[in-house]
Amino acid sequence: MPITVEVTAGQTHESTMLEALLDSVSIRGKPGRPRQRFETVSGDKAYDGAPSREAIRARGSQPLIPSRKRRDGTYPPGAPAFDKDKYKRRNVVERLIGRLKEFRRVATRYDKLAESFKTFIILGFIRIWLKHLLPYTA
Repeated sequence: MPITVEVTAGQTHESTMLEALLDSVSIRGKPGRPRQRFETVSGDKAYDGAPSREAIRARGSQPLIPSRKRRDGTYPPGAPAFDKDKYKRRNVVERLIGRLKEFRRVATRYDKLAESFKTFIILGFIRIWLKHLLPYTA
């Protein structure tokens, strides 16, 4: 289920918003402060860099990011270990993005202003949550 979103310009790399995204996550559950620390944080190969890994570790989480291969097809020496079984669960994020793209306005990004675009993404989040919480029964 969607929790938070950060929007960048089309030409900006998504990894520039990693720290802002991690800081904006806040999950309530048990009584007390909301949870902001997670066992692992998954990302694709675009996040395979020291700054991304350090930002995740600084927040008390373990990065689950595959290393990029070199041109000769081998991994660089000292590449961090990688748990493929845990990484397979990352498809949940990709499916969520697919569900958001059911909204034509989000998929084609009709809005010029980032705030308007973010607002329609949040409306998409609300619709996804409502479908989850109030299933249709005929």
